[in-house]
Amino acid sequence: MLQINSFDLYQILIYAFTWTTLYFLLCLCNSRRSYEWHCRMVTVVHATLISSLAIYSTFFSGPWPFSESGGPNTSLQVRTVSLCLGYFIFDFCWCMYFKTEGPVMVAHHFLSIVGLTWCLIAGHYGTELVCTIGGAEITNPLLQLRWFLRELGHYKGTIWGHIVDWAFMLSFGFIRIVLGSILLYSYYQQNTDFWGRLGGTTIYSIGWIFFINILSYAFRKYLRIYKDWVKMKKGSTRNGNVKGLRTTFDSQNREDNFISNGNRKNGGVPVIPEREIPSQREIKNGVASLTPRESLVVRDCPGEN
Repeated sequence: MLQINSFDLYQILIYAFTWTTLYFLLCLCNSRRSYEWHCRMVTVVHATLISSLAIYSTFFSGPWPFSESGGPNTSLQVRTVSLCLGYFIFDFCWCMYFKTEGPVMVAHHFLSIVGLTWCLIAGHYGTELVCTIGGAEITNPLLQLRWFLRELGHYKGTIWGHIVDWAFMLSFGFIRIVLGSILLYSYYQQNTDFWGRLGGTTIYSIGWIFFINILSYAFRKYLRIYKDWVKMKKGSTRNGNVKGLRTTFDSQNREDNFISNGNRKNGGVPVIPEREIPSQREIKNGVASLTPRESLVVRDCPGEN
């Protein structure tokens, strides 16, 4: 089969076939779920596996990407990049067939395939590329978890939805933007060539596009939540005032009904509430005067002891 440097077409096709087989097995084992559900399950498996390999290659096997980039590919780097390339071929074909992704994601998949292929053909850039792959894929399970929660109805308005959103946003910003900026800066300080710098700058720029979209989404989401909270607060205050007024009106109506009923029961004799009769102290102090009230019936007011 076709083989150029560390690029082995036979090996790439085997990896692509492996990811495709895993997808169809998931579809057969759980036919109640959608095709996208199973594709995202494959994505989680790939992200977990590739991130683990990338972390081991970067921190344990080496070389160190912040100071030793641009060297020849190691066997572990070749295997990691080939496995990742096989997945991207599967996922790119799936997205094109079902037409589920927009132009930005399609461009991301295409550029990823080109970059991974070029890394294997050139026989270099494995150190920096594997580090970049690990940083890009380590946040992917959180993104897929968000989608699964939404499909199961456990995302909107739940604490888990907020936790996953913030965890993804913060980890993406720290790894792809903060550490990505440091890696790109150190990459330009090393003895690297034009193609490596072009590839690194392109991947870094795509990361910024994704991060801006994430921040825009988060701003719209939490602004909407804040507006709904303000409306609810105003509504509860208004309802409380109306409830208080309604209580006052009901109390007054009960009193009026009591007086009216008393008038009817006593043959038209007016009924005066007891609280309107001045006390002896008020009369003595001149606060109120005792006026003759003839033909009046004194009754206790409702609710008074």
